[in-house]
Amino acid sequence: MDGSFGGLGAHFVALVVGGLIGSLGLSLGARTRRVQPWLAPRPGWQVALGSVALIVGGIVGGWRIGARLLETDAAAFHTLPLPLVALFGIAIGLPISVPGIAAAWSEARRKDRKAKKVRDFVPTKDDRRDYADQIVRQILDVSPRPRNLSASISGDGGTVLLFEGDIDAEEGERLTAALRADLTEVGFKRVEGVHGGKEWWSRV
Repeated sequence: MDGSFGGLGAHFVALVVGGLIGSLGLSLGARTRRVQPWLAPRPGWQVALGSVALIVGGIVGGWRIGARLLETDAAAFHTLPLPLVALFGIAIGLPISVPGIAAAWSEARRKDRKAKKVRDFVPTKDDRRDYADQIVRQILDVSPRPRNLSASISGDGGTVLLFEGDIDAEEGERLTAALRADLTEVGFKRVEGVHGGKEWWSRV
């Protein structure tokens, strides 16, 4: 009896592991760095066709393997090969993986569109001037105290964001670190400031 229980326990584990591989394994795999670039350009009909194939494959495979399992006498169930039980779990998990794969595809397309938009965007001096005006307004809006602060662009090609007024080197460094991705996207190479007659700068 103990041997039978131990065998059933191993088969239960194989079933659960197979189910996780078929469901979470595929869903998480679709979000990996290797798969996302391949998944992003796939048209919707291909994703839908693949999803149908997973559902049909899971149902057919699960039905055929399940029929064999049902034919096995309960007393001899623990003698079934563990790979067969795991394969049954995988078949059950395949249809469950479809929503996760669809979500991964949608996320991959969104990231791809954003990346293409960034590549196609060529920032100009006017873009950097607008950004300087916006960042000053945001700082003044969230500041807990009144500030005398302005921002402009300077340097060759206007690639330096220059603050003048109430922002010191420490706060400027934190601001640059927090906005580094946005500053790079707009084309800034350095952030400078003048506070209390002292100058500071931070590389983007």
